[in-house]
Amino acid sequence: MSDQVLPFQSRFVSVAGHKMHYLDEGSGPVVLLFHGNPTWSFFYRNVIRELKGSFRLIAPDFLGCGLSDRTPGTHYRAIDRISQLQEFVDALGLERFSVVMHDWGGPLGTGFMLRNLNRVDRVIYLNTTLTETESLPPIIKLAAMPVVGKLLTRHTATFVKLTTSMGAHRKLTPDIVSGYRFPYTTRQRRDAIWDFVADIPFDADHPTYTQMMEIAAGLPKIAEKPVKIIWGLQDPCFHREMLSKVAAHFPKAEILEIPEASHLVLDDAPQVAIPAIQEFLSRPAAVTGHEMPRAEPVVDREPGSIHAVYGEVARLAESMPAAVAVVTPRWVRDPINGSALHYQQTNYADLLKLMNQYQRGFAELGLAPGDRVLMLVTPGADFLALSLAVAGRGATPVFVDPGIGLKRLSRCIQDADPAAFIGSPRAHLLRFLRRSLFHRIKFHVTASEWAFSRGYSLGYFKRFANAPIAPVPLPVLRDDGSLRARDAALIAFTSGATGTPKGVVITNSMLRHELSIIRDVLGQRPGTKDLTLLPIFSLFNVALGVASVFPAMPAGKPLALDAAQAVKLVGDLGIESSFGSPTLWNKLAEYAFRTGTTMPTLRRIFMAGAAVPKSTIELVKRVVPNGEIATPYGATEALPITYVTGEEILGGQWQPAVTGEQGTPVGKPVPGIDVRIIRSTSDSIKSISQAEALPAGEIGEVIVRGPIVSPEYLHRPDANRSGKIIDGADFWHRVGDLGYVDTSGCLYYCGRKMHSVYTADRAFHSVPLEEIFNTLPKVRRSALVGTRGWREPAIVIEPLPQFWPDTAEKESAFRAELEALAGQSELTRGIKAFFFHRSFPVDARHNAKIFRDQLGDWADRQLASRQAA
Repeated sequence: MSDQVLPFQSRFVSVAGHKMHYLDEGSGPVVLLFHGNPTWSFFYRNVIRELKGSFRLIAPDFLGCGLSDRTPGTHYRAIDRISQLQEFVDALGLERFSVVMHDWGGPLGTGFMLRNLNRVDRVIYLNTTLTETESLPPIIKLAAMPVVGKLLTRHTATFVKLTTSMGAHRKLTPDIVSGYRFPYTTRQRRDAIWDFVADIPFDADHPTYTQMMEIAAGLPKIAEKPVKIIWGLQDPCFHREMLSKVAAHFPKAEILEIPEASHLVLDDAPQVAIPAIQEFLSRPAAVTGHEMPRAEPVVDREPGSIHAVYGEVARLAESMPAAVAVVTPRWVRDPINGSALHYQQTNYADLLKLMNQYQRGFAELGLAPGDRVLMLVTPGADFLALSLAVAGRGATPVFVDPGIGLKRLSRCIQDADPAAFIGSPRAHLLRFLRRSLFHRIKFHVTASEWAFSRGYSLGYFKRFANAPIAPVPLPVLRDDGSLRARDAALIAFTSGATGTPKGVVITNSMLRHELSIIRDVLGQRPGTKDLTLLPIFSLFNVALGVASVFPAMPAGKPLALDAAQAVKLVGDLGIESSFGSPTLWNKLAEYAFRTGTTMPTLRRIFMAGAAVPKSTIELVKRVVPNGEIATPYGATEALPITYVTGEEILGGQWQPAVTGEQGTPVGKPVPGIDVRIIRSTSDSIKSISQAEALPAGEIGEVIVRGPIVSPEYLHRPDANRSGKIIDGADFWHRVGDLGYVDTSGCLYYCGRKMHSVYTADRAFHSVPLEEIFNTLPKVRRSALVGTRGWREPAIVIEPLPQFWPDTAEKESAFRAELEALAGQSELTRGIKAFFFHRSFPVDARHNAKIFRDQLGDWADRQLASRQAA
């Protein structure tokens, strides 16, 4: 019956041990025709009929598709299908060819062409996607979910039926509909349809993500070929935005937009598309058609003055009232164009008016100087206005990362002992889950237009005047557990990556010095825009005249950031700087790289929160051609401590420690900061005279002193005793890191002190050792842990998804590679235990700090299981 559907001779060739069906019609220059999902070679029947007099047209069916063999129990990924195309072409002995691709045929054909660049003449893309998976519509993402997806694609013919209904702009005749559905009439014959959908790499954990990145790296080479793009603009799946992104890869490509055609463009507009294909393929080789007011210095003041950030914002509202302070993207439904991204901008004058309204409301509610206010507000203009209104009343805003987990969050709230609570509707669920933590609050505010369970909403504050109001000076707080008296400007809790989060008291004096360093060393300038990936950093921005642009990012889940939207924000708004973790910036850079996008307006990228791999710096540099990358080193208790640029890291001659470890260079101290390396100890050190200073090159504990160093933790006298070292009238802070300095004074980071593993023979330090294992191409990241009560070092590996050892043989081979690598260095020769973990537990704030205590416990359980076996 197949000859009644296809008016051409069916041919078969053995590929991967199965029969692959293909059509081979005509003579002349070879043209390969690659179909998509859930179609087959039938899609190209009209092209073959019209062009076979001038070309040899070859249209294979992928294994499991069309009339090719089904492969029960075998599931192919993109890399498998690319290899099968290679085997197919080699079996036919083809030397040169042009390639036409549709839908999934686009990325598969591109991967195949990258292996055969010198054999490719011309390239034609029809409604497809190459690396733009974020832009696929919800129906495709829904179809990729196992339960729903298998129902749509395998157990029923819904996906096929949608293709011939929604995928066509004009109604297809019954014989055409039957032709498309002919190979997919039973569940067993639709397995490959699900396999294709399940193989779409929507995130970096997907096994095919690496293949997509390889395609992204090779697209500039394809762009050197003559390229034509033919697109049906009514396609609900590969819409206009997808066309723009695909076209961006090929600056010299010819683009044919067909307004009255959809996904099945060759059926909707054969009279337009097929002549265009013929004309482009027929051209002689020589005719290819393819031939973007400085702020005043921050003045120091004595304790008891107004909040430093509040004062600067009030001054800027007077000196540059129309300057933008905050930009918040909003998706707005447009009745004509559908959803569109709009930017809600708040200038300094309006921000101050909002602060004034909130201050009057807080005064009415009884907020007093020195009160601590728990802030769990979604980033945006209200986040800044509410925080600064609290500060304007002389109270202390308290910031906690909401993603640290309920248990740790509860401990933080207990330590903070807040007098008031301001939070998003979701955050107010805490008052029901942990009622005892809020017994002392005077009032609570829901940061939205409606109140959650009584209390007050933002609507309450609208009845107050927005006229100027005199701010209240910060009180000089004295607390029995304090190291010294200080004016607390805000309290920021640590991420808790090395234990229970602690409330760091940030004084007004600290804030002023930090603002000066961020302005003078980091180079933040008024009138510019910053992509703010760490919300609390917006407090520095707003004080320096820098507009904070807040991308949509779920609270406590920074890695859920929409990379496509963030990159769009940079381009739309001309953003010049960004501060974020290396994990977040690696995600943004990967997206930009594989979509062929650059961010030329960016001038400064700051990555902090964890050690920054050279590979991340190199990747970011590729997509930020005009920017300087910097990796300031510091902690919540002291930021920044040192500063180094990406250029220096990539081009510097870095010195190892005297014991051979190569630490991560983090630069020299910023002005006003002293750094010292002392002999590491777990005991408290009461006086600096009791601390043994170490010479250059020797690894020890990092301690710092200076005006940006916090003097104390809130309500944690134990942490103050163990974390501070008295030096006369001054003090040093024990950062909790290990490192060394070289002869030039540059600091090298060797990991957290508690992450080192000590044996009777030597010490194993996390960062230098992990860098050795991270060089293996199969490894996403590694972590040093201790087993058997932390007496034996072990390495836990998080492999790239496609290299997960899912069989005993693969695990044994992978472990052998690790053992061989460990044996090559004196530093790692003592490591004998290796474990594989699918996804490391990490902190919510940076998504980069590994919870090694949890990994160590897990490794102990794994080791016990091995011994029992």
